[in-house]
Amino acid sequence: MNEMKEQQKNDTAFEGLSDPEVQEAIQTLIQKLPKIKDAVLAAEQGLEFATSVMKDQQSLRSLFERAEEQMAPFRIEKESIVALMALMDKMPKILKLVSALEQVADLAESLMKDKESQQYLFASVQGYIKPVTQQIDHAVEVFQEAKERSEQKQQSVSIFDLYKLLKDPTVQKGLRFAQSVVEVIGEKQRHSK
Repeated sequence: MNEMKEQQKNDTAFEGLSDPEVQEAIQTLIQKLPKIKDAVLAAEQGLEFATSVMKDQQSLRSLFERAEEQMAPFRIEKESIVALMALMDKMPKILKLVSALEQVADLAESLMKDKESQQYLFASVQGYIKPVTQQIDHAVEVFQEAKERSEQKQQSVSIFDLYKLLKDPTVQKGLRFAQSVVEVIGEKQRHSK
């Protein structure tokens, strides 16, 4: 019975050897045998070296000391680990900021390439800037005209002139604004204490 099982195993093995893929694999293995032999010999030499080093305590200590000296710049301290953990906690926020900056950069890059968008943006900005510049120009004109008039007048300002000036609606509006500013500043200072 054992002989029959042994015979069946041999027959199965011989059938496997008749397969072209198996024959090709065996041929490749035979061709690579010199390289495999060299690798095994190199591994044996490395193992012999490691074994001799393990037996030689002085060499082993020297090896570890050299390794420790070379690894000293890469030593991780507790503060570095704590900082790394804190940074890891902040990573979702940093990622959101980087993503937003990336979108802005992409938009700016596409805007720089698109002349039509540049013109539209320029026209839109001018629509906001023009009223402001007009108000600034008007304020400068008023200031310059008032300066010229004040330089031309030589008479003194009387108490009655000041009283009439205080009744002027523009002065009243300015005084109410100044009074409101002083009140708000006082409230803010009381709340901050």
